[in-house]
Amino acid sequence: MPVLVGWRTPGDTDSAPLQVLNDSRRPRFVAKTNGASELAPRPHSGRMSVCLYARGRRGGLMFWRKSVPKDELTVFFATDLHGSTICFKKFVNAAQFYGAGTLVLGGDMTGKAIVPITKVGADSYVATDSGTRITLESGSALNDFLLKVDNKGFYGAVLTADEKDELDRSEEARDRLFRRLVVERVEEWIDFASKKLAGSAVRIISSPGNDDFFDIDEVLKASDIVDYHDKEVTDLGNYRILHCGGSTVTPWDTEREYSEEQYAEIFDGLRDKIGAPGRCIFNVHVPPRDTALDECPKLDSDLKVVFEMGNPAKMHAGSSSVREAIEDIQPLLGLHGHIHEGRASIKIGRTTCVNPGSLYSDGVLQGVLVSLSGEKVSSVQMLQG
Repeated sequence: MPVLVGWRTPGDTDSAPLQVLNDSRRPRFVAKTNGASELAPRPHSGRMSVCLYARGRRGGLMFWRKSVPKDELTVFFATDLHGSTICFKKFVNAAQFYGAGTLVLGGDMTGKAIVPITKVGADSYVATDSGTRITLESGSALNDFLLKVDNKGFYGAVLTADEKDELDRSEEARDRLFRRLVVERVEEWIDFASKKLAGSAVRIISSPGNDDFFDIDEVLKASDIVDYHDKEVTDLGNYRILHCGGSTVTPWDTEREYSEEQYAEIFDGLRDKIGAPGRCIFNVHVPPRDTALDECPKLDSDLKVVFEMGNPAKMHAGSSSVREAIEDIQPLLGLHGHIHEGRASIKIGRTTCVNPGSLYSDGVLQGVLVSLSGEKVSSVQMLQG
């Protein structure tokens, strides 16, 4: 029998060393983009297949493909990308890299702030980087800064001095620009995904988070590559997905927030549509309350972290209604986000619930690869890169 050894990346010569599996039997991140690790695609395609590579007698590569039964499903799930372009590109690349037939993008795909870049001379600009005022020259310096801002999840806006003054004076002008930039970023992501996934059967399934403006709904619903849903149940092969975005009430008064009573009404209205619970996936942005998935730093009235005996105090910020629905319905799988620090995989009764967490501002994609077989979760792998 050939021995599993790894793969070569596109463009490598025959003499190039093979990329190898690490100790946890998962591929390493091997590509580099602007200093950040990126998911490097393995050289295979196909929605429901797994390719294994081995070195032949003469040092070449041979491979064989193992068919995956129709009653199995491999999902790569990531959430709370908050506008980070590098994280979104890694997310899309994950389909080929991990052989995932389905990509699920949790809520809060949009960013939180504008970074103004003001033109002050013929070829000179000023901006603020991590609280420090900087001067940029047009050309590569400006472009590099814009890319850095994009990858951190912010929206870089090149402005004239008059435009910057208007933003400083007018909250309405800031809101108008912010919403436009949010929609443009989503459109750019859709275009990237459409080209990257062209010719494959992979699609992106998504629902909104509490930070996502309603402005993006029309754009996502019109996409040919994204299946965008909220407060509804849809089919995915032999499974059904219950989609529910938003979150419980937060101190920031975000776009989509619901009371516990409203969440209970949403689940009551969808309950009869899910079919067999053992074949139902909950794609619910807010995690179940009082679990490892919803633990986060406790904040005071000024939104500052509370410390107790020198350590950050903890609290739970999930939904009790979501937890009650999971305990009662017992779906096969729960995909959650919202709490960036709540990276974990847990069981609530028979239900496997996961939150991959988020490190979007560092350009690091945190995700989870879940394999389903019939009415069983056969594997859960927490991934990062």
